[in-house]
Amino acid sequence: MQLSPGTKIRADEAEWPDALIERIEASPLKDKQVRSLLALRLNTDRMTAFLDAADQNEQVYKMGMVWAMPTTQLGMRARPGPNGLGMKEINIGTYAHVPDHWPYENDTPLGSHPSPGSYMPGPYAIYTKSEVWAEGLDELYDTAIRERWAAATAIDWAALEEQPEEIERAICQICTQFAQHGLAIQKVLASWMEKIAYGFHDMKNFVSTQVFDEGRKVEVLRKRSLANGGGLGQQSFGTLYRSWFSAPKPTQVLIAIDVIYKCYEIPTFKKLAEICPSPVDRDIFARLAHDSERHLEFGKRHLEYYVQHHKDAREFLIHYLNRGEASLADELEHSRVDLEALIVLLAGGVERLEVGIEEVRKLREASLRKYIGVLDELSIDRLPEINPQLISIARDPQAVVVAV
Repeated sequence: MQLSPGTKIRADEAEWPDALIERIEASPLKDKQVRSLLALRLNTDRMTAFLDAADQNEQVYKMGMVWAMPTTQLGMRARPGPNGLGMKEINIGTYAHVPDHWPYENDTPLGSHPSPGSYMPGPYAIYTKSEVWAEGLDELYDTAIRERWAAATAIDWAALEEQPEEIERAICQICTQFAQHGLAIQKVLASWMEKIAYGFHDMKNFVSTQVFDEGRKVEVLRKRSLANGGGLGQQSFGTLYRSWFSAPKPTQVLIAIDVIYKCYEIPTFKKLAEICPSPVDRDIFARLAHDSERHLEFGKRHLEYYVQHHKDAREFLIHYLNRGEASLADELEHSRVDLEALIVLLAGGVERLEVGIEEVRKLREASLRKYIGVLDELSIDRLPEINPQLISIARDPQAVVVAV
């Protein structure tokens, strides 16, 4: 085998002597294999050792070594940032470019290329970037990883104090409610993971942290229900999930969960973190509120990217918001056990329920204002078209208290 002129030039650059080149040309090696070995920057001694090994085992000569010459950008050196080698630090050069439409149907990672002859399509259905993307996903992912906590050890369970019976039962009912919601979110988001193309891995990585967050929420709220003599309460109404499980597009799911619902969940958690009698309960709900703020931030960023880049965003958005708001409004209006438990807890007992009703009204109003404010930030004037039930609930929560 005679090496090509180009390969000989590369060999000369590697300072391979003529005797080594003659030995290579007399071996079973092909020109393409030699180019690959040159790409590995083998000096004379190492190339000689390779040939010695190949002479002892002919299988070595059959190794194509094509992986040594990938078509990707080489020579990249990711430098650790202030928080270590994060996702942001490795999103450099061509490895940071996420196309508007992902071109591969298989498991080709972002920045790599499929191998000829081994291209087998995967289970993906989402290839359009605007349907899943948000700016700064790498930073959100890193933040989620840094802020992870364990329900078993981060909470001082031994310090949980005895509560009056109605307060304990009310807390346990609220824990049951939000544990149920967390489990539903976990299932819905996880079910979309395999549908989203591999190239959008930053989004998939972040959503995986939310799936874990929701699972931890289920864990810590179930533990709280069983840690102080209360026990789990009754199942919530569940109409909230209609717009989640039936959504045909990932954006509809993310708007319903990470924008509409989170705007109601966060103020509730923050309020509970303020008024719960036990420091343990306040710690639990403060942690959950902080996690949910991160989920809302993702929802806002995705909605912003969707509106700016999807050609039919404004038209589709009307339907997504209508369905998400309707499901939430039905849940808030008809899930009586959750509402009554919240009233009792905010009232501090059964002696001043009128105080609890007023506090719930303020909470519903604050949640609605938070939701409208999020959309206002994105130049989405939703107030004229918002679900009228949400406005009614914000004005008079007593109207939805159903007598037994």
